[in-house]
Parts: sequence; structure tokens; C-alpha cells
Amino acid sequence: MTVSTPGLFDAVVAELMDAFEVDRPPVPVELMLKRPRPGMWREPNLGDMSLSFIQVSSPFSPRMSIARLLARHVCGCPWGEARGLRRDHADEEIRYLARAILMPARMVAVVPGAQRDPLDLSARFEVPESDALARLQDLGYGVD
Repeated sequence: MTVSTPGLFDAVVAELMDAFEVDRPPVPVELMLKRPRPGMWREPNLGDMSLSFIQVSSPFSPRMSIARLLARHVCGCPWGEARGLRRDHADEEIRYLARAILMPARMVAVVPGAQRDPLDLSARFEVPESDALARLQDLGYGVD
């Protein structure tokens, strides 16, 4: 499935980073989820959540799971809806948005080209290598 609104998602992520004053990796997704700015989502009680939603295939997999949860909250809150997001985005779109949150386009763009490979970006942004590769592809960096 192709993400129908990548430009919208990347613009919303840029606003989200500004709102939380995040200007370099790693993006503090758990803190962002737990401490939303006024007008955003309600603070979730992570203690009440089942850990079954966390997928563990790499050391950074739990961060991707938290980012997907954050993406769902962003899409379903008044702040996200005011920016054109919907509660019913498809799973692939939520995955795209989660990758964009963890690896904002403007942060990836400032990484020197020689260091813009999945392994290096995985460590820099604290994301699984497969998601770093997918994000590079999302941004059109031509990585195979």
C-alpha cells in the first residue's frame, strides 16, 4: 500500500517537533506520549496498557511500538485533526507516521550523505535498521 499523504505527515511531524522543542535525535517519543502539550491527546496511563503491542525484533523495536502508539494518538486528537489527520488511517500510514516521528525529514536531511545509511541511522535515531531503511526510502534517498 502506498501512503496517500506523506507530505501532510511530514508537515505534521515538523510541527510536532517544534511543539515539543525537539531538534536532534533521538526523538523522546515516550516522554511526548506521556506529556502532551495543551490541546493534544489525553495523557495515557502506560501502566494500564498491555505490553503485547510491543514487537521486539531489535533493541530499538519497543521505540517503534511506542511511536506507533503516539502516531495513533496524534491522528485521533483535536490537534492532529485540526491539521488534517484522521482517526482511521490505515496501518501502513500509521507505520509511515511513526517512522516520520522517530526520523523527522529535517533531521535526516542534515545527516551527511556518507552517514545516511540504515545501520548508522539506526544507531543515531534509535530505530530498528529495517525502519531506518524504510524511512530513507520514504524520503526518496534511493537506498536499496
